[in-house]
Amino acid sequence: MTGKEKLLSALKTKGIKYIFGYTGGTIMPVFDEMDKMEDFEFIMSRHEQGATFMAQGLSRASLSTNNPQLGTCMATSGPGAMNLTTGVADAHMDSVPMLIITGQVATGVIATDAFQESDVVGVMMPICKQTYMPLNADDIEPTIHEAHYVATTGRGGPVLVDIPKDVQNDSVSPKYRFNVKGYRPVLPGYLYHPAPDREPLDRAIKLINKSVRPLIFCGHGVINSNAGALLQQFAEKVNIPIAFTMHGISALPTDHPLSLGMMGMHGTVEANKAVMEADLLIAFGMRFDDRVTGKLNEYAANADVIHVEIDPSEIDKNVATSVAVNADVVNTLRLLLDDPLLTYKPRRRWFKQIDEHRKVMKDELQAEIEEGVGDTGKLLMKTIVDKLSKVTKGKDLIVPDVGQHQMMAARFYNYQTENSWFGSGGAGTMGCSLPMAIGVKLARPKERVWSISGDGGFQMNMQELGTIMEHEIDVKILLFNNGYLGMVRQWQTLFFDGRYSGTPMQNPDYDHIAQAYGIPYIKVEKVKDIEPALKKAVAQKGAIMVEFDCDPSEVILPMIPSGGGFDDMIVTRPGKEKSALKKKKKGSKS
Repeated sequence: MTGKEKLLSALKTKGIKYIFGYTGGTIMPVFDEMDKMEDFEFIMSRHEQGATFMAQGLSRASLSTNNPQLGTCMATSGPGAMNLTTGVADAHMDSVPMLIITGQVATGVIATDAFQESDVVGVMMPICKQTYMPLNADDIEPTIHEAHYVATTGRGGPVLVDIPKDVQNDSVSPKYRFNVKGYRPVLPGYLYHPAPDREPLDRAIKLINKSVRPLIFCGHGVINSNAGALLQQFAEKVNIPIAFTMHGISALPTDHPLSLGMMGMHGTVEANKAVMEADLLIAFGMRFDDRVTGKLNEYAANADVIHVEIDPSEIDKNVATSVAVNADVVNTLRLLLDDPLLTYKPRRRWFKQIDEHRKVMKDELQAEIEEGVGDTGKLLMKTIVDKLSKVTKGKDLIVPDVGQHQMMAARFYNYQTENSWFGSGGAGTMGCSLPMAIGVKLARPKERVWSISGDGGFQMNMQELGTIMEHEIDVKILLFNNGYLGMVRQWQTLFFDGRYSGTPMQNPDYDHIAQAYGIPYIKVEKVKDIEPALKKAVAQKGAIMVEFDCDPSEVILPMIPSGGGFDDMIVTRPGKEKSALKKKKKGSKS
């Protein structure tokens, strides 16, 4: 057998079905061999970056199915491999398992600046869990098995295998034998703690029982561990409210009585106020990034912190812990639920305090949603998301891009399906939505998938409409067009005296673009037309694009300024003396 045959044999053994990517000179031997087989479905992206987000979508969405799949992408050397880096960095920041296979120039010309040569391993090393370059064909198969193990075990992440072209074509040694059955790589430096130690767990239980104002944090680790149902049982057992990181969204229903919604820079008032008033924070599977904490020297100053985290490097990195539980979230929750010492408390004062905070913006936001138009008379994104939530009953899969609309989708959609939110978090990569939605749909073909983008992010990877067209992928595309880079414009409104430098956009005719790819198109300019358009999208068999003419002056509040603390939270738009509710009353007939 040859190296390329061993590569594909290993991928087949690991259950890889979909391969996303783009061919080229140094990866052609693998593609040629793959074409002879019927074991894989190759999805050709229109740009290598698109392939990485498709792979991410597949990995993330399949976690909660009976058939978890490792998203896998392939590209050639040089520019092909370099075009993967943004999506790989995004997966690394968000702990998404992914396998990247790249071709490399032949071993004899490595480091000679050969045509389309680049140091892929060197470039990818800081943004991958591990990088490999097998230099003989015998090494390819065990490398793929080890790469799969590393990517999917413990804290997930991307792993690169960069294979020189001659190694792909070389024959495997006649004496070579590789026993796949029961294979587990020997990795002395790889630390993985699936089960918690008893001592920190006992200390955590004591803190929980004595706390008066406790608060649970639900992070991405809860989703990745499929622990949403267990977290809900735990919260109900001890009667503690829950705040969510952006990646923790959809771990349990948004409208659950204990849910305070998303916390952090654009979190709810009640979640952010509860963080600062709590006497105990119980964090499950999160890394306390700056968008959650704000000023670290002011964060949780009066609270004990219990941190349950699979990656030991994240514990005490940003926030000092009172009790550190280095273990898998799902195993920790099982032990906590079985512990008879945990007690239920009514916590009436604590919940009353939270309810008071919940009222701060409730009426104003509701009035704004009902009115549906902003200062310019154009549509509000929050209204569209609210109506989408009602039309779908909160059961569909949501894939936002990055920007204001992402925060709107996080805040105003009533998530009812576990693991139904897929967005770029740590890297904040515009252009992720359309390709990621393709991977999500392939992972869960029986569920409805909505790609939600602003006009800025959509144009970064709109070429993936070609992939949707070619493979007839049923993705519902919602385009929120406000003619600006909306989130940057919001910052310019609030902090740069309204100087909109570099944010206005002249957009193409999206109707013609949709037509070019054979995708039905609807444009919505009035509030009364939002719901009918969404219902038509639901009824459409296959992909459809719905463009909404949105108000550029809309802002997403509350907001904690970058570098600020929770006490700096902005709840009223500067210069707006009257709330949305008062504006509506003023305009009503007496």
